[in-house]
Amino acid sequence: MLGGAGNVASEDDLRAEYDAISLPQRGTAFSAGYDLRTPYDFVLKPGDETVIPTGLKIRMPGEFWLGIYIRSSLGFKYSVRLLNSTAVIDADYADADNEGHIKVGIYNGGSKELSLHKGDAFAQGILQKYYLTDDDAPVKQRRTGGFGSTNS
Repeated sequence: MLGGAGNVASEDDLRAEYDAISLPQRGTAFSAGYDLRTPYDFVLKPGDETVIPTGLKIRMPGEFWLGIYIRSSLGFKYSVRLLNSTAVIDADYADADNEGHIKVGIYNGGSKELSLHKGDAFAQGILQKYYLTDDDAPVKQRRTGGFGSTNS
């Protein structure tokens, strides 16, 4: 839900917000992670959680996945963490029913209020390659959904 917590935005407002989203970038020459930025201002009180729509989608080769991690500064200073510890975005997630829209759930497990402004980096995505075992069985199931959609 772009438009901020509890706000319903018009189609034009949503388009303007999506158009204003900057693509993730690395902060330094040796940064592994690409910074994900908030699309709007919000406050996360201790014990609260929220899901942040990034407006992003990624296409990558089949042997890659995108790991999303909380920025270390938010973890250390505020005890903020991802709702699912590490977000694993598979290569076929881009074709999910939600059009591959990456959303990041965070939780404030600390004692201080966290205030983030539109454009603040809050998480980082790291592209990683994975390998299959020699005796891996072929899988024919195709992704149709997002969160938890491949649970048998």
